[in-house]
Amino acid sequence: MIDAAKTKSVDYNKVSFKASLQALRQWEPHLNQSSIKSTDRVRLIDLLYESIANNLIIIRPGRSEPRAVKRRPKPFQLLTAPRHEMKVISQRRKHRDKQA
Repeated sequence: MIDAAKTKSVDYNKVSFKASLQALRQWEPHLNQSSIKSTDRVRLIDLLYESIANNLIIIRPGRSEPRAVKRRPKPFQLLTAPRHEMKVISQRRKHRDKQA
């Protein structure tokens, strides 16, 4: 990615990592052929670099992605002690007791 950015005079921080991986996976079968000439290999690498350098990250101002933990409420208590020491809390089982 850095070499591709340098050859196309693009800031390497703006090159998309995901697009670089996709381009590399697309070009990899062509580059690994044993019957390919070295001049063709260099040409293919230049085309790969061009493909990588053309896929830049889109700047999206005002976008925030805060980290948060989302836990679904479940009718079971958390396992906070060893299993043999845990006791069932009765209020967590109300919905099962009513059905019986």
